Amino acid sequence: MKKLAVLAKMMIVLLCVWGMLSPCWAGIKMELDEKTKGEVGIWMQTWYQWVEDGKINGDEYEDMNDFMIRRAYMYLKGQVTDYVSFFTHIASDKIGMEKPTGGTLDKSGIGLGSGVAWRDLWITFNLHEAFKIQMGRMYVPLTRNYGTTSTKAMLTMDLPFIQGGSRGGIFYAQKVGRDDGLTLWGNPWDGLLQYRFMISEGVEDDANPKDNLRFVGRLSLSLLEPETSWFNKGTYLGKKKVLSLGFGMDRQDDLTLGGHEGEDNTVWTVDAFFDHPVGDGAVTVEAAYIDIDNCTQTQPQMYTDLASGDDANNWYINAGYLLPGSIGPGRFQPYIRYETVHVDTKNNTNFWSGGLNYYLKGHNCKITADYMQVDPDDEDKLDRGIFTLQFCVGF
Repeated sequence: MKKLAVLAKMMIVLLCVWGMLSPCWAGIKMELDEKTKGEVGIWMQTWYQWVEDGKINGDEYEDMNDFMIRRAYMYLKGQVTDYVSFFTHIASDKIGMEKPTGGTLDKSGIGLGSGVAWRDLWITFNLHEAFKIQMGRMYVPLTRNYGTTSTKAMLTMDLPFIQGGSRGGIFYAQKVGRDDGLTLWGNPWDGLLQYRFMISEGVEDDANPKDNLRFVGRLSLSLLEPETSWFNKGTYLGKKKVLSLGFGMDRQDDLTLGGHEGEDNTVWTVDAFFDHPVGDGAVTVEAAYIDIDNCTQTQPQMYTDLASGDDANNWYINAGYLLPGSIGPGRFQPYIRYETVHVDTKNNTNFWSGGLNYYLKGHNCKITADYMQVDPDDEDKLDRGIFTLQFCVGF
């Protein structure tokens, strides 16, 4: 709590000082000279979540009614010269999130449950739009949904389940979806193509002292309007015409996973994203397939059977439609998602969800209601519903 109080004071001081320097609210911008510029902003998502009674290792638990701060971010970004820029998120996640076994989540070192952490922090050398060198802590450039899409601008209430959505975990080695390393990336051919290639730390634990390097790469092809920024949106709300095809691959060799030595972790994925105005509304569709060989992370076992060392595949599809016209002060966007996790020699789990976004000021201010039905094949796990109400605001 003391750390959060200190962070709050820092935010207030920074916002007041920067606000005096510039009246622009996008966040709040400052400009020291023609080349040296900066921006600061905040982002908050609060949740109420109801989780139906379930079972963990044969032990049943009652319905949960859980209020939490899902995400609290302060971002700072700036340009130092024409060729050098930086970006950072100071963040906390899932503050007050209740666990079915009792107590709350607490991984303060990475800003989960309590504490404040440097969630993203990198310096970029912008040598050319087609070639940039970026080093620090940043997204792992593997999937679209948690490799390029900002969690501030998603179509659905949260990420896919095995990429950390709702009460799920992230299937690949990461520090809350990020890793420490160096990335080469750029947008050649006027943004028709975007590439990202990362060399990073990957799995780091007592069972893997060799510290082998991890290699991750992603290519995306934009067939309509280009997507050239580091962070994409999960829905452009009718303001962009996008058809993007993506491919990603992740590799780290000679790991100890699930008690077995000498395992090579390999993941590959393909995805497609379509977002286009339709009359006064807009349609968004996204789909992805992920193949996992020797998974590095055990998922919450109350939902899926996916554990460290397993081979598995996952696919999902999202679709949403921004309704034409306003109702009251905002616009509605219903959406649906289906996701399945298939674990070799084990059981499958299906996730069915649907929800409704109400945009008061685009992604800067919205309310979302979401219902998910978890349907595991494992007889030791119970079907259960999860309902989430989210308030989101930021600039």
